Amino acid sequence: MSLKARWHSLLGAVRESLVCLALAFRSSLRPGIALRSAGLCLLVFAVWSWVFYRHFQPIGTAAGVVSVFVVMGGAVLGLLPGTGGTGGSVAGMAGIAPALAMLLLYAAVLTVAVLVVMYVGVIVATIRLALRWALLGPVRERVQARYPALLAQPRPEPSGWLAGVRGWLGPWLGASLGMLLCLLVPVVNGVLLFLLLAYLNVRFLLGPALAGIANGEERMRIVRRQRGAMVVFGVLILLLALVPVVNLLLPALLGAGACHLGYRGMEAERQADAGASAGVQRSSITSVR
Repeated sequence: MSLKARWHSLLGAVRESLVCLALAFRSSLRPGIALRSAGLCLLVFAVWSWVFYRHFQPIGTAAGVVSVFVVMGGAVLGLLPGTGGTGGSVAGMAGIAPALAMLLLYAAVLTVAVLVVMYVGVIVATIRLALRWALLGPVRERVQARYPALLAQPRPEPSGWLAGVRGWLGPWLGASLGMLLCLLVPVVNGVLLFLLLAYLNVRFLLGPALAGIANGEERMRIVRRQRGAMVVFGVLILLLALVPVVNLLLPALLGAGACHLGYRGMEAERQADAGASAGVQRSSITSVR
């Protein structure tokens, strides 16, 4: 894929995620949904705030170890300004104190960033785990009201056990193998883990959102079509978790956004299938003539 095509694909993913976020806000502004969302968010926030306060020393130590590991990797590769390039040159240069001070500064800043990401990440991940049983049902019903054409079509036939296993196993393989692969990439492994977490928080909800509407093969096509938008939307959700008051709607926004991403992707897939079928029919008529 060319650079221009990648750029257009990224812009399309950002545009789609923003549209789904706006639709999710609209779907969440209902007293029952908003109150349940705020209650779930406050409960999860209180639990994890207590955990971080009670066990801050081991959590901070783990974040510091990760930060030092990343910073030292960046110094060895010469990617951090002020550290003298590779690890050997840092050790051998005359003014080692300034280089060490820069390394400590980078490690301290990164430790704070890791702590923030860990705190927000576990809160959003816990909300996502509880969302399916606590809030996804009413949110899903409200979102489906915007897509009557999808509900008017008959329930999809089963697509075979293989597609079902792929749909169920795919997110878990992404969570395990994906994290391992991200950790093997130096310097940017933290960014990759952040993006993977953002994606998985949405990906795990797509299956329940499409249950009874799309079969396994359709779900996989929708995932492929919406993957970029799912990553961007997941990042937006993690950022919204830091915004006071707005973050009370986080559970509803996450559930509604996943539903909108799935249903809009399904509409696009079925329109593409209809266009392809019409094209085949026209070709057949032309060949007969």
